[in-house]
Amino acid sequence: MDDHGYPHKGEAGNFLFIKPKIDAYTIVAGMKAKKSILIKAYAIVEDFGDCLRVSIGKRKYMEIFTKALLELDK
Repeated sequence: MDDHGYPHKGEAGNFLFIKPKIDAYTIVAGMKAKKSILIKAYAIVEDFGDCLRVSIGKRKYMEIFTKALLELDK
């Protein structure tokens, strides 16, 4: 996420909170409808505000997620 300029938290667990550039709930809906990727949005996570909660998986799945996020988060 650092390479793409996304603030994130949670590196010690099995998930990340990621602050998207547009509305988190819009990203969640687009991921489900257009990419068949299921993630969650959380409201007001510390100083992030609304953000995405993404489970950490195998590298190939994280690459698929990252590509989808970059396409939808404009």
